Amino acid sequence: TSVEIVDESSEGDWVDESKKVELIVLGIWGITISAFILINNFTGPWPLFMKSVPERVFFLSHMVGGMLFGGGIILTTLIERAVAKSNNPSVLQFWFDKVPELDGLIVVPALTVSMVSGTGLSIVRYGGLNVAPPHVGAIFWTLIAFMSWWAATDLTTQSTALKAVNSMYEQSQNGVEGLETPKVVMDRHVSNVVSCFFILLLYSFMVLKPGTLFPFPWNA
Repeated sequence: TSVEIVDESSEGDWVDESKKVELIVLGIWGITISAFILINNFTGPWPLFMKSVPERVFFLSHMVGGMLFGGGIILTTLIERAVAKSNNPSVLQFWFDKVPELDGLIVVPALTVSMVSGTGLSIVRYGGLNVAPPHVGAIFWTLIAFMSWWAATDLTTQSTALKAVNSMYEQSQNGVEGLETPKVVMDRHVSNVVSCFFILLLYSFMVLKPGTLFPFPWNA
């Protein structure tokens, strides 16, 4: 029994340490990309070489980045809900062990490409993010709001969810039956659904271009 306790403690420490490293890296990324946006928004085009990049390069990057970013958020939301409803310890453990990899390999790079290329588009089309039409600024502030929500509600619960799922898996291996998906896993669905609404809002700004194609309601 003592050996099992040590093993569980060691596994919990490893999860905590890996999550701390992940949060630090994502924190650095978030500060960097936010600084990039704020510099462009308040001081003008930066770095200057972005003025010489062809508009179609930025446009293609923006479309691909947005597709992977939005699709990744919506797809992982649907998959995680199905996984949570399965009550299958093996499936749950596999999913929560792999979710950070999906974030790191698809969602974060796609979001980065989308934001950088979107800034590039504002530079070559309008002269800079700071002088772009209202809907462009709304898109970037919505992206920053999404990043804050995602960090506060999704990333902070991944470690807790993985621990709970690992505990569930250990119980199932010891012959315990009738196990149900941990509450922390089920509660994550609310966070994921709100993230999907952020995606809907983003694409609404991109397509409807409020303030450009039609006036804001309060200016009508």
